[in-house]
Amino acid sequence: MNGYQITADSYKKLLESDQNIDRASVESKIRALDYLATATDDDRLELFNLSAFNDVVKGYVKMACNNVDLDDEVCQGLLNEISYLFDTVSAREAEAFYYC
Repeated sequence: MNGYQITADSYKKLLESDQNIDRASVESKIRALDYLATATDDDRLELFNLSAFNDVVKGYVKMACNNVDLDDEVCQGLLNEISYLFDTVSAREAEAFYYC
C-alpha cells in the first residue's frame, strides 16, 4: 500500500461517515488517487508530459509572481521560459533537477 492508496482509503471512510460533504468532489479525489495508487512512476510522469497540467503550473507561477510583486515583464519571461521547458525537458528530467 502506498500513500495514494492510504489517502484514497481515508477519503472513502470520510464518505461513509460524513453526509454533509461535497460528495462529487471527494469521489473525484478518490478516482484520481485510486489511479495514482496503481500507476508506475513512468505513468505518473507521462501524465505530466502530455501537457495536462501545463496551464495549472503556469497559473501557480503567475500567482507566485503576483505574491512576490515581480514586474510583469519578469513574470512574462518566466512564463515564456516555462512554456519552452515544457516543450524541451521531460517530466523525469525536471523532477530529477528539482530533487538534486
